[in-house]
Amino acid sequence: MKIAIAGFQHETNSFAGTLARRADFDRPGGWPPFCVGEEMMAIISRAGTPASGAIAAATEASVQLLPLLWCIGLPSGPVEDDAFEDIAGDICEYFREALADGAEALYLDLHGAMATPSWPDAEGELLARLRRIAPAPFPIAASFDLHGNISEAMVRDCTLLDCYRTYPHTDLKETGARVMKRLIQVLKGAPPPVLGYRPVPYLASINDQCTLVEPTRSLLAFGRRLEDADGVDCVSQFFGFPLADIPDSGPSIIVQGSDAAAVECAADAMLAEWIKAEPQFATSLFPADEAVAEAMQLAADENGSGPVVIADTQDNPGGGGTGDTTGMLHALLKGRAKGAVLVHIADAAACKAAHKAGEGNRIDIAIGASLSAHYGAPVEGPWKVLRLGSGSFTGIGPMYRDNPIALGPVALLEREGVMVIVAPRKMQASEPGLLLHLGLVPEKLPVLVVKSSVHFRGAYQTMARAIIPALAPGAVEADLSRLPYRHALRKPARSVHQP
Repeated sequence: MKIAIAGFQHETNSFAGTLARRADFDRPGGWPPFCVGEEMMAIISRAGTPASGAIAAATEASVQLLPLLWCIGLPSGPVEDDAFEDIAGDICEYFREALADGAEALYLDLHGAMATPSWPDAEGELLARLRRIAPAPFPIAASFDLHGNISEAMVRDCTLLDCYRTYPHTDLKETGARVMKRLIQVLKGAPPPVLGYRPVPYLASINDQCTLVEPTRSLLAFGRRLEDADGVDCVSQFFGFPLADIPDSGPSIIVQGSDAAAVECAADAMLAEWIKAEPQFATSLFPADEAVAEAMQLAADENGSGPVVIADTQDNPGGGGTGDTTGMLHALLKGRAKGAVLVHIADAAACKAAHKAGEGNRIDIAIGASLSAHYGAPVEGPWKVLRLGSGSFTGIGPMYRDNPIALGPVALLEREGVMVIVAPRKMQASEPGLLLHLGLVPEKLPVLVVKSSVHFRGAYQTMARAIIPALAPGAVEADLSRLPYRHALRKPARSVHQP
């Protein structure tokens, strides 16, 4: 039994004002590098991706894998057409070679929310090209991110599919393994599943999609109960990525099983639950200055323990943020938040200056806003260089665990008692390994500011004394009603409200 395996991931924020170029897929912060063939097997098998879980499941079943290509680009504006054509073209070419080598099926590690200027449904286009190479009933299985904007075209050209069940995403490897195991069963003679697809008629802000709280926690529990019905094997709930201004943007439901009637019934029932849940998708966020004041007050309470975590949600690199906005840093300094740490601002020039000066010395340089001046001014120095690091470490948090992380030379800077980590490249602040890399113990910090919307909760939910989602200017708009949608067909569930 031979199965070809490939991965191509990007989450596209149509409003980010940036583009993902081919080079952005080479060494993305927090994720494995672009890799091909046997090198891919060596790198991905040790990482924490869906493809890693798929490789482990295939190895356990004594299935031979034919590795094609794997890559990921950090969320940003649309992927350049040339970059998509380059990578998609290579996947298709390597797939033809794998078929000549006897491949009997294909597993894909995809995101589901990639868009290019020419292809708003980029994964649908990739799947269509692969289907032309290997027409049905050739088995093609795909694992997707929970934030996938799933189109009918994707469903049409997949034999079976599934997505993560957690946000923060802590089940990447489990999802890849689950899809690979189902694909192997099809190759062993099990009939391909019947697929029932239902788009949900509204958009939900990513701040409301955390599976640790309502309404998504109950929606997932309802889906698990539906999976117990005869003839229903899998209920996949895609929460969608609402910052993609494309026709298919939004949540969707895909039910799979052996009985068409049971599948359709379950899909209708799941859709009804989503419609009932719409009023619960409403975000409460503090303005930056109020978030800092509230955090300092909570941190001063001697009866609590752990850091107060402020989420700088609108500059979330995991949603297309630049990772260098300064609104929260200005608020920390204004609020005299001594002992607070911000993770992190992407500023290569500041890192270079800090390493040149050395630990204990000062650098008189403004940091941040090199890519986002329209969201706020840089923060002037002077800054004391407290710690320096290589920026190379292994992920230990539930999302990036086992991933080799190489941000480049990093530094911990301090001004007026407020600390900020700077790194040459952006990365979502859901990985405590960066703090430890610079000698900081997260549990002992009074206030921790993270550039993240939800993923940070995987590492800090139980550690934190309190969590405060905050509003500072950035590209990852929390209030969807403020966005100038042109192509999305569904409307936001509700607007953000402030406490």
